Amino acid sequence: MIKEILTKSFKAPQIYEDFESTQSEFHSIVLNDNLDGYLLFLEYHDVYTIGRFAKTKDTMDLSPIKSSRGGDITFHGKGQEIIYPIINIKKIGISLRDYLDILHNFLIKFLLSRNIFAQRNDKGPGLWVKDNKICFFGIAVKSGVTLHGMSINIECDLDRFNYISPCGDPTIKVGNLFSLKDINKESLRKEIAFFFNEELNCYRT
Repeated sequence: MIKEILTKSFKAPQIYEDFESTQSEFHSIVLNDNLDGYLLFLEYHDVYTIGRFAKTKDTMDLSPIKSSRGGDITFHGKGQEIIYPIINIKKIGISLRDYLDILHNFLIKFLLSRNIFAQRNDKGPGLWVKDNKICFFGIAVKSGVTLHGMSINIECDLDRFNYISPCGDPTIKVGNLFSLKDINKESLRKEIAFFFNEELNCYRT
């Protein structure tokens, strides 16, 4: 029997600072109720954020918001799908390394189902299509439950990445997955959730 993670989909674009408390609420629910987890789907209003271990110093007066996630500086905005798995990896019995593999693997399989060949890169976490980074990762773990997650560029304003070194690396080029833009958002999120659950169940102990 396939176990499924609960899902919550937010239709309206979210304000980054406000959603920090929202995902903290879901984290508390998962932890206190001993649930396997939630998948949160959302989109953000335009914002630059910077991770807690960032090496980036010069942000060109962009005033990025400090985030509790890992990773360096990045951009979030319209046309970018955000996926936050709030997963009780301690309860499920998977390591942090396995969790990162799950995030990469399920997205690779989902994109392949849409005839998009994505792959990992030695530049760090995330996924590339040809020479362009299209999926960005930044996570945190608190009390055995994950926070934050990943973003997929579908039809976002790539010019906003020109003001930063994405993920702290000036050599990274970014791209969009325009072929996903015509998929109904509800259907897109259901497909993503299906592939996530399928991959997670391969790792359950």
